[in-house]
Amino acid sequence: MLGVICCDDDRFMLDMSVKMARRCIKENGLDANLVCATTDYREALRFIEKNPSAYLYFLDIDFGKSSLNGVDIAKVIKKAEPRSKIVFVTSHADMGMSVLKSGVEAFGFIEKAANESKMFIGYKKYISLALENAALTVGNTSNDGYIQLLVGIDEYVSLPVSQILYVEADKSVSHFVCYHTVDGSSVSVRDTIENVLNILGGNFIKSHRSVIINKNYVVSVADGLVKFAGGETAACSFRLKNDIIRKCGVKKA
Repeated sequence: MLGVICCDDDRFMLDMSVKMARRCIKENGLDANLVCATTDYREALRFIEKNPSAYLYFLDIDFGKSSLNGVDIAKVIKKAEPRSKIVFVTSHADMGMSVLKSGVEAFGFIEKAANESKMFIGYKKYISLALENAALTVGNTSNDGYIQLLVGIDEYVSLPVSQILYVEADKSVSHFVCYHTVDGSSVSVRDTIENVLNILGGNFIKSHRSVIINKNYVVSVADGLVKFAGGETAACSFRLKNDIIRKCGVKKA
């Protein structure tokens, strides 16, 4: 079940946010639940500290005279749980660019408006997308499930986790990673290596600061490279070499 958190220092807007989220979940029968609603961001941070998980946040950007704004709070949230999805709800349309420049990866934006039906569409969209985006049915060690990768607006690619050979930071596009599969195909999506490692877990380990490998397919390690069954290779750092050899049960080539 997806946990939803609403945080806005304006009581009226918080009540509206709660109303939108609950209505959306109930009317559409979504597997989600509102777990925290507060005007005090510190209360939200205390909640996630006591109940760590990847939540969907509907977060205000402007917290008035508070020492932190929505972008600052989002950074704290992302540091605690990189898989968290943050939708900024704001009356300042121009703040979107500030968020993007900050480096915080926003899941989306909803403009505060008098037109409640327009806002409701936004809540429905992002709760539904968060549920689809989190549709990873793999256990920590079984690797017998699928991961859903968002490759476009409402467009997903489903990959069997067991068929992922390695994942690397995309050198051609900032803030993207590229999944490489056993059959030689690849797909690039907006994500970070750390987040991918948290999601995949199990049989996946780092071979380099920008590369994650599937231990099941490693056959040797040599000359700064990990070699897979089938002949493909991926970067291997000198610092991680011995750890990889031990965890993969292979010898130096």
